[in-house]
Formats: sequence, structure tokens, C-alpha cells
Amino acid sequence: MARARSRRRPGRAPAAAGPPRRPRPAPPRPAGWWARHWKAVLAGGVALAAVAAAVAVAVVLDQPPRPDAGALRQAIQDGRSGQEVTFAATLVSEPIDDGGHERMLVRDQLGDVVELDYNVVLGHVVPVHRGDAVVVHGQLYIDPGQAGVHCLHARTSTGCPQPGWIEAGGTRYS
Repeated sequence: MARARSRRRPGRAPAAAGPPRRPRPAPPRPAGWWARHWKAVLAGGVALAAVAAAVAVAVVLDQPPRPDAGALRQAIQDGRSGQEVTFAATLVSEPIDDGGHERMLVRDQLGDVVELDYNVVLGHVVPVHRGDAVVVHGQLYIDPGQAGVHCLHARTSTGCPQPGWIEAGGTRYS
């Protein structure tokens, strides 16, 4: 039978007797993906929330104004020329071509009759006739004896700070 070999390396002195050695602490274990990347995840979450908030604000602000006949009536009664108004109405007469402008008389839901002054040089002729329903967004003006709305275009003059439009038959003209 063969002799068993010693497992000690040759040339090493046997361990000295004395106090026992403390074992070395184990190297730190990886704490996981979350622990290594929490800052990046947090920054990404904040950025995503900011983008979502910006989109929500844009959607809310980009909504077209809703028709409000009460606001139109109040602006007329208060004589607030220059007030932005949006209202639904019905044409009470055929449009009249007046040298580059199309003038239409409309009656809103509360019975107020208002003249629409639509510049056909800046926009296409609105194909409407007496009895047709329209939704209007523009700037109120008050002439003696007649209230009207102008600035009914996306491209307007310097006197019209906000673009306006006329919606008829599901199409918006501006």
C-alpha cells in the first residue's frame, strides 16, 4: 500500500500556537439591480412625470374654447369691445359680399343678433346659407346699434391678437 501524502506544502512552517485568528469578513454581496441603479430610476421617473404633466397641460390648453352664449350676451351688455367670444348661432340671412368681406347676421342661442365680419382675402368663403348652424370664435366689436364679431382668421392683422374661426358643417374656416 502506498503511503498517504501530506496535504501541507513543503517549506511552510506549521501554524504557530496562539490566539485563534479572526476570519476575514466576507466581501460585500452585490445588493441587486435596484440598489445599484436607484438614482437613475428615480431621475427617469421624475423626467417621465414632467413629460406627462407637460403633455396634459398642452392637451388642456390646446382645447378649442367652448361656445358660451351667456358670456357673449354679458360682453355685449357691458360694452366690452375687444373681448374674445365663442358661441353657437344660426344664420338669419344669406351672407353678403361687401368688397373683400363677407358679412353674415347670426342669432345665438339666447336670441342676440350679431354680425360676423369675415375677411375673404385672408380666408376662403364660408359656404353657409340662411338657417345653417355655425360656431364662431372671434373678437367682439360694438358699433352704434350693432354688435359684431371680427378677427375670424388664423392669420389676422395687428388689431386682432387671437386667431379666430367659423365652424360650419363640421369644417373650421379660418
